[in-house]
Amino acid sequence: MPDIKKTAITGVTKVAKVAVSVATIVALPVMIPAQDLYQGAGSAGKVPDILKRNRGTKPIVVTDQGLFNIGLHKKVTDALDAAGMSYAIYHGVEPNPSIENIEEAYALYKAENCDCIVALGGGSSMDAAKVLAGRVVNPNKTTKDMGKLLGYMQVTLPHFKRIPYTIAIPTTAGTGAESTMAAVVSDHSIDKKYTITDPMMRPQAAILDPELATGLPKFQTAITAIDAVSHCTEGYIGGASNFRAVEYQERAVRDIFANIDTAINDPTNLEARAALSQAAYFGGQSLNMSATGYVHPFCHKIGAKYNLPHGRCIGAVMPIILDAYMERKPDKVGKRLAKLGRAANISDPNASDIDAANQYIQAIRDFDAKYGIDPYIPEIKEEDFEEIYSSIVVENFPYPTPVIFTKEEVFELLRVIRGDYAGK
Repeated sequence: MPDIKKTAITGVTKVAKVAVSVATIVALPVMIPAQDLYQGAGSAGKVPDILKRNRGTKPIVVTDQGLFNIGLHKKVTDALDAAGMSYAIYHGVEPNPSIENIEEAYALYKAENCDCIVALGGGSSMDAAKVLAGRVVNPNKTTKDMGKLLGYMQVTLPHFKRIPYTIAIPTTAGTGAESTMAAVVSDHSIDKKYTITDPMMRPQAAILDPELATGLPKFQTAITAIDAVSHCTEGYIGGASNFRAVEYQERAVRDIFANIDTAINDPTNLEARAALSQAAYFGGQSLNMSATGYVHPFCHKIGAKYNLPHGRCIGAVMPIILDAYMERKPDKVGKRLAKLGRAANISDPNASDIDAANQYIQAIRDFDAKYGIDPYIPEIKEEDFEEIYSSIVVENFPYPTPVIFTKEEVFELLRVIRGDYAGK
């Protein structure tokens, strides 16, 4: 006999999730503030002019220690020096930016009397810079305060106070953080990642300069690119898919698969780097317009818990989650994956939808194998399953996913992701 109480609770949860998902579908496309986009080799040198046109007088440059050590920040600071513009530099951003990073940058911002922000780096630096901008207009809220709603998700209304003018300059091509209105920050004390979402945190300008990515190692190029693929894939098959996002998603996936080999084997090829950068930007637009699905909640928690690169987690988790979607809703998910695969020149146009969808999933696995992304995450521990599940449920709640997994299904997926059944 079925557990009536449990069934009722599950039903209420599903209804609530559908209601929130519908709100997400309606709200996201109309909440996105406008953004200026600058592209092309050497465009990072435009920073002083862009800031001056927007009343910026002293920026804080937010980056990480690695980029600072190799001097990549000079692409920006040399231009600021030439323009006679003073600045401060915060170069302590961690690979998974922490609450401490934001608070340190905020203290420096205030001490140096900065009035604008330049983010330089991967998604971590850009996320740190976006949350820093939020801290400036929320001086009475700590970063942790901003991330408490629903456990670790914050959605706020537009601020009446002018948010610091922010320029985001990615040095990788994957996160799309330069174009999104969300940021992910880690609380290492409890092994959680806070997703802070606010339309006003979207950088007012983004600069896609392919010269900045020419020194990116092969593995970093691969794991950032697969992250962009995941943004587009999840948005495309989710319940918030819309005609505005579809063009971005199809073109981005097509351009990534068409240019990844060249970018990895000829890293100074500016045309390939530019294509990947634009694809990552389109992936960010996909997040803005279509949200995401289960892949990211799994990866955010697993990455935070075991301190793993986000893209490495994405590469392993995405095909497994897509397989699970196909098992539960082969017709609905298969049709969407097939359409995306054909548009991206990955799937056979003459194959059935089911076969074309499976070809798309296999292409992701082939990508992992070719570029050294582990198909499994053996670091996951059984004793952490309950904690991981709780985190996934909270983060995934507003996402318009094709299916809703039960606790038992999430546990089983964690075992698959860990590699328990590899080769069986």
